[in-house]
Amino acid sequence: MKLRFEVAVGLFVVVGFIILSMIVFFVSGVYFFRPGYHLKAQFDYVGILNQGAPVRFAGFRVGEVSGIRILDAENKESKPRVEVQFFVKRGVVIKEHYEVSIRGNHIMSEPHVAVTPAPGEGRILKNGDLIANGVSPQSMEDLFRHGTVILERMNKVLTDVSSAFDDPETRTMLRESMQNMSALLKSMNEIVVGEEEEFRAMVVNLNQVADQMVQLLDRLNRGEGTLGKLVTEEEIYNDLREFVREIKTHPWRLFKKK
Repeated sequence: MKLRFEVAVGLFVVVGFIILSMIVFFVSGVYFFRPGYHLKAQFDYVGILNQGAPVRFAGFRVGEVSGIRILDAENKESKPRVEVQFFVKRGVVIKEHYEVSIRGNHIMSEPHVAVTPAPGEGRILKNGDLIANGVSPQSMEDLFRHGTVILERMNKVLTDVSSAFDDPETRTMLRESMQNMSALLKSMNEIVVGEEEEFRAMVVNLNQVADQMVQLLDRLNRGEGTLGKLVTEEEIYNDLREFVREIKTHPWRLFKKK
């Protein structure tokens, strides 16, 4: 009886340990029995990405982040980078020219590794392959810094505009310009009133002239007519140029000898 009790307790402990291990592996994003493969990507900055974060292919969840580690700088001129290892389920094809980035790096969104497919042929990545040029997210500090710079520039522009309007001479010039513009529009309105048909006919005539000019230029480009041949045929142009040069050099040849 005592032996059975000990065996039952032992089995209970073993089963509980297995269940607890499976829960830990599931929460941590480590999978030993799921079919798929692991890839690695290096980033300069990963934001608030943590182990267990989802991996999305064109927005669809296809895996999880299984590990994150810091890499030492390769030399004095480089800086340390962060390597992210992630699991991708079987059947999902990722090629080497696809963009791998970190997105959702703010409070209102879930941080995740995003794989964005791109057209074209490329090598299919396999288990253990490294993506050296992952696209890092924009940090919130940088966004706030850029926003502050933009606000400062806008404030400076508004201050300059306000200063310009505070100048009495500038206000006078603006007032006179508005008055002149109003007078001009009033004069144009007085000219047009009662002459609408003539203005309409003038616009039609202008359109016809423009069409004729287009046709003329088209004929010149095709080399039609005397002027068109002169413009497009290089031989005629060269002959005329040689003739003018000859006249300039020997002008007396224009006169006939009696």
